[in-house]
Amino acid sequence: MTASSGVNAPHQSFVAGMGFASAASAGELIALLQACLAESGLHSDQLVAIGTHRRRQTSPLLLPLALHFDVPLRLFDEDDLCGAGPGLAEAVASMAGPLHLYRRQSAFATCALARCAPGFSLDIFGQPSSSSAVMASSTLLTSIAGP
Repeated sequence: MTASSGVNAPHQSFVAGMGFASAASAGELIALLQACLAESGLHSDQLVAIGTHRRRQTSPLLLPLALHFDVPLRLFDEDDLCGAGPGLAEAVASMAGPLHLYRRQSAFATCALARCAPGFSLDIFGQPSSSSAVMASSTLLTSIAGP
């Protein structure tokens, strides 16, 4: 169920809110977000950011997700999300504007999409992720796995 229906003009911008368990894979997150965009009749170039909870900032899944869609990743603390929505994905997405696609889920992830409200700015949407933290966690996992 979408909060609005119909095909959207290419100039409209959207944000994805993502939640995921440690058992999720980058492929699962990418596939879920692609499915949500398709269900909404949106193109990936309409996506301007992906947001999630700050506790996931070192997850090695985030860098491949953000790189796949070529958008910045934004992080939110509990205080940011308090009362913003019934679930993490919806709460994060709703920080950008009205929900367009309510939570969808796969085995280990959730996704919601919001249309960016007039005046939306990435400068005030969450906190930028530290790519070094994401890279460090990715390097650590690679190091543990061996050559």
